[in-house]
Amino acid sequence: MMEKKIIATLLIFCSIVTGCGKKANPELQIENYQPVEEFQSAYEALKEQKADINKEYDIEETVRILNGLEMAQAKSDDFYSFLEYMAKQDYSMVASDVIDAKMKILPLLQQMFKLQKQHKEFSTIWMLARSAAAGAKTLAKESSSTGAGMAAMKAMAGEGPLAIVDMSESLGVDAAKNAAFEHYEEEMDLKSKLEDEIEELKMAYIDYLSGLVPVYTKYMKEWDRLCINKDKAYFDVYSGRMVDAYNSTSKILQQYPRNREALLLKSLSLINIASGEMNTMPDSPEVLSIVKEVQLPDSVKHEWNNFFVEADLTLDNYIELYPERSAPALVLKGLLHYRVGKEQQALSYLDQAAMEYPRQAEALTDLLDSYRSRTYLNKTPEGQYLLRLYRSTMEGYGMFSPNFLKSKYYAQKGMMEESSIIKRL
Repeated sequence: MMEKKIIATLLIFCSIVTGCGKKANPELQIENYQPVEEFQSAYEALKEQKADINKEYDIEETVRILNGLEMAQAKSDDFYSFLEYMAKQDYSMVASDVIDAKMKILPLLQQMFKLQKQHKEFSTIWMLARSAAAGAKTLAKESSSTGAGMAAMKAMAGEGPLAIVDMSESLGVDAAKNAAFEHYEEEMDLKSKLEDEIEELKMAYIDYLSGLVPVYTKYMKEWDRLCINKDKAYFDVYSGRMVDAYNSTSKILQQYPRNREALLLKSLSLINIASGEMNTMPDSPEVLSIVKEVQLPDSVKHEWNNFFVEADLTLDNYIELYPERSAPALVLKGLLHYRVGKEQQALSYLDQAAMEYPRQAEALTDLLDSYRSRTYLNKTPEGQYLLRLYRSTMEGYGMFSPNFLKSKYYAQKGMMEESSIIKRL
C-alpha cells in the first residue's frame, strides 16, 4: 500500500536528515520565531489552536488542513495570498500536532520574504516556496521558473505529485528533497553570500519536512480507515442497499459523530428505507453509473414514521453543525418532505438549496483536495465513480441537484413548461 511505501521512505528520509552535519540556522526554528506584521495573522490563527495538546479533533478537518495548506502553498501567487489563506482557515477541529508541524514553516517563509525585500536576486523566491510544495520530481523535469510554476499548477490539478507523496515514489530521496532548491540556484545564478542563504533555507526545510511527514502519515492512515467505511456507504446508497448503507454510516458516526458525509448518507438511506426504496442490485461495474438515481415515487405519499423522524433529526443536526455547508442537507429535507406529501415545504427547501449551493461552493468542496490525494481512485471505474458521487453531493448535481428534483416534480405534475424552465437553469 501507498502508506507502507511512505513510512519506509520516511525512515530513510529522516535518517538522512539526522545524519546531516550542517544544522539549520537557529533563527529559522519556530522556538525563536517572532512574526513580522505580514505574518502575524497567520501565526496567531495557528497559535490560538495549538495550546491544548489533548484537544478533540476531527479527522476530516485535520486531513483538509494537511492537504489544503500544502496545495495552497503550491498554487498561491505570492506570500500575501498564501498568508491570507492560512489566516482564514478554521483550525478549531484540527489535531494539535498537525498545527504544531505546520507552524514550523512560518520562519522559513518569513526569511524568504525578508530576502525578497533585501535583494533583487530574490525577487522570485516565492517560486521556490511553490516549487518545494508542488513536488520535486515534477519540478526537476522543468527547465525554467515559468515551467516550475506550471509544475505546481499541474500538481494542484491532480496531474502531478505533492512533495510528501512524491518522496514515497522517488528512488533518490536526497535528490527529491534538494531538487527545488538546486533548480532555483541554477536559475538565479546566485552570488556566494546568497547561496549560503539558500543553503540555510534548504537545511531548515529539511527539518520542517522531517517533522511534518510522520504526522502526515499518522493521520492519513486514520483517514484511510475512515474511507473504507465511507466508500462502502456511498456504494450501498447508490446501489439501493439502504439497510447496509444505514449500518455503514451508523458505524462511522459512532466513532466520528460529526462526519459530514456520514450524516448525509445516513439521512438519505433512512428516507429511502421509510419510503420502501430498498432495491437489491448486483455489485457489478455495469450498475455503477452516475445516472443511477434514487427515484422519486410518482404519486405515492408516505406517513411520518420513525425512519423519517430519525432522518429529519439527523439533517437538523447536520445543519446545526455545518450551517455554512447546509445545501446538501436542504436538498434531502426537500426530498423527505416530498415523500411525506408536503410538496410546498419540499419545494421551499429545494429553492433554498439552489440558492445556497453557489454561495457555499468553496466550503462544501474543501475536502476535495483530500479525495484528490487518493490518486488510486482514478485508476478504476469504481474509484472514478466514487469521486463523482462525492462531487455530486457537494456541488449539487445528480441526486443532490435541487433543480433536477424540482424539474422531476413538475414533470410528474404534468407541468412540462415549468419543468423545462427549471431543467435549463
